[in-house]
Order: sequence, then structure tokens, then C-alpha cells
Amino acid sequence: MLQRLRQFRGVEFQLLITVLLFFGAGYLLVVAATQQREFVATVPGVLSILWPSALPLLLFIGISVGLSFLSPDADQVLLPLVALLAGLSLMLTSRLDPSLQALYGDTYAGVAAKQSLWVTIGVAVLALMLFVPWDQLCIRWLRLSLIDVLDHYRYIWLAAGMLLIFATFVFGVDPNGSGVKVWFNFGAFLFQPSELLKIILVIFMASYLNEHREVVSSGYRLGPLTLPPLPYLVPIIGMWGLAMATIVFQRDLGAALLLFGVFLAMLYTATGRALYVLAAVLAFGVGAYALYQILPVVSLRVEIWLDPWAVAQGYGYQIVQGIYALASGQIFGAGLGLGVPAIVPAIHTDFIFTAIGEEMGLAGTLAVLIAYVLLIFRGFHIALSIPGRFRGFEQLLAVGLTTIIAVQTIIIIGGNLRLIPLTGITLPFISYGGSSVLINFLIIGLLMRISAATKRG
Repeated sequence: MLQRLRQFRGVEFQLLITVLLFFGAGYLLVVAATQQREFVATVPGVLSILWPSALPLLLFIGISVGLSFLSPDADQVLLPLVALLAGLSLMLTSRLDPSLQALYGDTYAGVAAKQSLWVTIGVAVLALMLFVPWDQLCIRWLRLSLIDVLDHYRYIWLAAGMLLIFATFVFGVDPNGSGVKVWFNFGAFLFQPSELLKIILVIFMASYLNEHREVVSSGYRLGPLTLPPLPYLVPIIGMWGLAMATIVFQRDLGAALLLFGVFLAMLYTATGRALYVLAAVLAFGVGAYALYQILPVVSLRVEIWLDPWAVAQGYGYQIVQGIYALASGQIFGAGLGLGVPAIVPAIHTDFIFTAIGEEMGLAGTLAVLIAYVLLIFRGFHIALSIPGRFRGFEQLLAVGLTTIIAVQTIIIIGGNLRLIPLTGITLPFISYGGSSVLINFLIIGLLMRISAATKRG
């Protein structure tokens, strides 16, 4: 019993309690400000408002207690940071729900309840990733640990990823009328396969680059340049081609930027050669410029980015309204429930960062950015903590998974702030969306498993 008490994850538990209190106070403030229901200043009255929206955060605390018994060495900062971002998502969707219904009718009805359900399912996915004895099951069935299965069956994962891409051309739907058919309609819910594709490609590239790390790093001399042997250039060219094909056939600029950004980070981690990264960036730039000249959807996105005011009543309306929302927030914001963020189209998905800026101000957006920076730092810290050269796959996997969150955050926030052309990508853990929420929780589960194995190793 004493040994169990020594393993208690006190830092994580205290941070989670702080997040729960923050969420409770913010949620009550949102309900009071938006007058969604009558607020009764009693314990039953408060609990009737918080339940069941607080269920996901209570499950976080249950996971923390479970980790103290089953995996006490796992990272103690990732879980509170994810709980903070997920709690902010629940609070914002609850605040936006009545405004969206007032403006758009039943189009976005029940986004708060749906997001609460998706976050709850996401926490369940995280728990399954952490508490199911995957290593024992994989060893029993395949005589390999979970990490070894991911490493040794890379071409199966690649084939599955390619199958997902081709399936979108046949079965893909466009529920938003944006011209991008990247969702599967399962009746009760929509699923975006590109979310799962991110993890599949990271697994493949981590395995491939780890196996051929020495060859790709050394290469041969061609004048002043050091190039890897031509056969090993195939994955690099393939990733460039996949990014270009994503833009051409699916009109999905965000997914192309994300996949290519993750690949560059993993390539640099595996080789340590900035020249390869520079060459890949130049190739991507040349391809993107060519597509800008050829494809109307690419040129339109760039033109809107450069001058949204010229088409403020048309294609630029969303960006212009986002700029107004951020400007009206000033330093400390209008206050939760006191702004009008729902005027911005897709405020609960692509533009939720501007909702934070309007009602929480510059201070709120900086706080969110700090949370993301800490989350990304912990992910890279896990990668750096992996000892020995024989665990290179785990290191590359941790880098790739963390970079998914990092690049996705940079792309969507950069688009909201008009630093880069706007792309249709969700803000991790905060934006409304089931596919993104589930996959992001799966990423955190993998990172925490790797961190626990690192400490044991």
C-alpha cells in the first residue's frame, strides 16, 4: 500500500483538479451570461448545470488514478494540458450553441451536446490506449510488442492509408458544400479519413527512415551536394507527390501542408541534414506555385489571403469578420457570452480561435498558445528522452505524432490571423469535430505509452 502511495501521480492530479475548477467556473459563467437556463445558487443547482458536461473531465481524473496503479512512469503533464484544451472546447461550444441556433436555425443544432459526446468517446479511446495490455495481446497473436507491430508492418499501414485516399474518391461526401469530398457518411456521424491517414503515414515514415537512417544520412557526393542513393529518394518524392495530389484532386490545401510539414520534421530528425529539408521545401514551393497558376481554387485562396477586403461581401466575408472579431476583443476580451462570434461563418470549427480572441481577448489567445507550446514541448521532450540508438523508431514516431499537433495548430491559427492562406483544418482538441477529436486523443495515448516505456527502459 505504501508503495502505491509513492507512485501516486500528485503533480498530474493537482493540475487536473485545477483544470476542473477552471472549467466549472467558466461553464457557469457561460450559462449565466447566455441565459441558457436558470442559475440557482445551490449545490444541486450548480451540479444540474455542470452535469453531464463535466463528465469528460471527471474521466480524466479517473485515468490519472488508474495510471498511478498501472503506468506510474507515464508523462504527468500531457493529460492536464489536453484536459485544459478539451474543457475549453466544451465551454466554447456551449457558449456558441444558442448563438448558432439563433442565426442558422437547426443547421448547427446541438453542437455542445455532440462535442461533449465526442470528447467523452475520445477520453475512452485514450483510456483504451493506456490500460488495455496491447503488448501482451500483440505478443500472444503476432509474437511482437505493439511498437514492433507498428514498426514491422509498415507496408500494410501504407496500403491501408492509400486505400483510405482512394476510398474518398468513390465514397467521399461534401456535407458543407465546400467542394472538398473528404468525409465518409455513416448515417449517424461523418468521419474524415485524412485524420487517420496522418497517423498511418507517420508510422510508415518512422519505420522507413529508421531502417534506412544511415544510408539516407550519408549518401554520396554530387559536386558540392550530398545526396542519398536514388532508390531511397522514392519516399521523399512520394510524399511530395502525395501533397500535390491532395491539392489537385481533393482541393484540400490544409491536409497537404500538414502531411508535408510532418514529413519534413521527421526527415530532419532522421538525417540531421537541413539541406534535404531545404530541397523538399523548394520542391513543395515550386509545385504549389505551379498549382497556383493552374488551379482556380488555389489562386482564389491566395487572392483572398492577400486582399480579403476586395471580396468582403463574398469569398472574403469569413476572414473579414474574423479580423473584426479579433480586433473587438482587444486585450481582455468582451467577456464570455458577451460577444457576437457566431457572425463569423464556421466559428465552431475553422475559426474557433477568433471566438477566443473576441471574448477572452489577446490575453486569452496567448494563454491558449502557451498551452499548445507546452503540449508540443512535452511531446518533443518524450522523443529526446528515449535512450539508445536501437529505439529510433519510437523516437521518430514521437516526433511525428507531436508534429501533427504542432503543424495543425500553426496552420489553423496562422490562417485565422491571416499570416498564411486559410485552410480547412481544425484546432486540435478545441474545434468542434468528431474525427479530429478522436484521432488527437489517440495521438496522446500513443505518446503517453511511449513515455512510460521510456522511463521503464
